[in-house]
Amino acid sequence: MIPTRKEIILFLFIAFGFSWLTWWGLYRWTELPIQAIVVIGAFGPSLAGSYMALRENGWSGVKTLWKRGFEWRMSAKYYAFGLLLLPLLFLIAHWWSDADRAPLFERPWLLFPTFLYLLFLGGTIQEEYGWRGYLLDAFQLKVTPVKASLFVGVIWAVWHTPLFFIEGTGQAVIPFWAYGTAILAFTFIISWLYNVTTMNLWAVFLLHTMFNVSFTLIPLIEPGAFPIGFLHLTLLLITTAIILVWQTHGHLGYDHLEQLEAVEGSHQANVSSDRDARKD
Repeated sequence: MIPTRKEIILFLFIAFGFSWLTWWGLYRWTELPIQAIVVIGAFGPSLAGSYMALRENGWSGVKTLWKRGFEWRMSAKYYAFGLLLLPLLFLIAHWWSDADRAPLFERPWLLFPTFLYLLFLGGTIQEEYGWRGYLLDAFQLKVTPVKASLFVGVIWAVWHTPLFFIEGTGQAVIPFWAYGTAILAFTFIISWLYNVTTMNLWAVFLLHTMFNVSFTLIPLIEPGAFPIGFLHLTLLLITTAIILVWQTHGHLGYDHLEQLEAVEGSHQANVSSDRDARKD
């Protein structure tokens, strides 16, 4: 079933409404730590994606969506891409910018606990059941993968807007245009990995989490200084995105028939599950 324009608008209304109202309300009316406020509000996209799955296929649809986030079986080369690309780009940007020593070098044992924390509470699970689990699928069934990635990237960047006005967030020290450009380029990279792994959300989880891990352990921004390191990272992300678009001739690894069959197959599986449950 191909999502309609009204359904996409409903998804965006829920995702933005929950996140923006939560961030503003908690920041304005509570004394919660900034990080807690950011974490709670970030659940908007995945809540919206889960609601759309519930609306279409009931609780079986929600369970199917959630399970897609932990489909462990994936080619080793895609595991390597998801786990190593972002640290490599951050390290290049770090070297290019002649930045100070990073926590990753001084305390490498932080890598695993940081990964776990950021996977569950650092934005990945809060967002990706929505951005890729619903929105990218919806757009790619309607327009080309490049246009779909462009739409998702712009929406994703705009969704972060309130965080630029909350002191203490990572976004508050980065110019919006630089962050937005980086997010847009990163979206094309995520789209490619998502498509070539046949809509594997676990692959997306790895890539998104490693961006946040790298951002935390290989800092490219010094307080009060021009964010040259982040601009170097942005250039590297843009270059990577251009290479992927060029190498795939704009398809970004997407197979429309395969995608449509997967969506329809998931719908039929949920219908069968509901029928079996009623029989029992």
